[in-house]
Amino acid sequence: MTSITAPGSTAGRRAFAALLMAFVLLGTSCEKKAAPLPGKRALSTYNDRVAGGSRPQSFAAATASLGGGGGEENFNLAPASVSVALASVSQPDSLDTRKIIRNGSLELLVPDVSQSIDKIGSIVTGVGGFVEKSTQTNSGGHSASVTVRVPAARLDPVIAQIKALATTVDRESVEARDVTREYIDLDARLRNAQAEEAQYLQILKRATTIKDTLDVTEKLADVRGRVEQMQGEMKFLTVQIDMSTLEIQLRAEADAAVAGIHWRPLRQAKIAVSEMVAGLADWVDSVVAFFINLPLIAVWFLSIVALVVVVVRVLRFFWRRFGPKGWRLPWKRPAPPVSTPGPG
Repeated sequence: MTSITAPGSTAGRRAFAALLMAFVLLGTSCEKKAAPLPGKRALSTYNDRVAGGSRPQSFAAATASLGGGGGEENFNLAPASVSVALASVSQPDSLDTRKIIRNGSLELLVPDVSQSIDKIGSIVTGVGGFVEKSTQTNSGGHSASVTVRVPAARLDPVIAQIKALATTVDRESVEARDVTREYIDLDARLRNAQAEEAQYLQILKRATTIKDTLDVTEKLADVRGRVEQMQGEMKFLTVQIDMSTLEIQLRAEADAAVAGIHWRPLRQAKIAVSEMVAGLADWVDSVVAFFINLPLIAVWFLSIVALVVVVVRVLRFFWRRFGPKGWRLPWKRPAPPVSTPGPG
């Protein structure tokens, strides 16, 4: 029987090399299977220390690792928050329906403005909405502006019912804005901040010194502020999505239709009278203001006159002192020559 380790045998050398290569590959695969990931190794080290009753060497390093910094010994807990953010983005309830904000506006001509406002309030209240603002004006005709909030799913039926109250619909518009991306992004950031807050609370339970407690408490207060801010934004956005805004402009029809032409003499007369009264009021205000400010106007006038006189006198003084001799103004006559008496 021939040995595979015989130096002079070619087949033996090949078999020995193949056996050595198999051992090397087996050892490499075992090392790869046994080597843990860096994040898992850090997290397992942190869990082992917590289970054994010990805490990390530096809570500042542990809290700083929540922002994504630090190595294996800083107990990096950031992957947990990242996984929470990814999970929140992939939540099916966020993607099943699109988030749409729908608002509308109407301009209506109605027989009676006050009755129409009462009927609009009844319609809106019947569908679970409410009147947000109502303003009536009697200048130049009876008109009103009403702003209501109704459930988004009931916006179209409410518009149809309100239009039925009018004799003429002057303008109607409905606009929609898709905020699905903004809603999902805000929801993901909120979940991420809440997970970060929970991690800081766990670290705070392990703090044993005042410095560690103050450091973690400061970071926890910052996270809590961001969470409350995002919760407020989320609530506002949800209200805008669930409740649509409808702005309604109402005008009273006080004109008669003659041969199919809308003639409004009474309304135009009221507008003209209102403009005349407003013009007279402005004129009276101007006259009163002029007489009240008359002393001030006189002071300004006298001050300007005095300033002009002083400037003219100063210029004449410098002209006579340093100006050319024998020069006169064009409109002034030359002085008559002075005759001197002759001798004897």
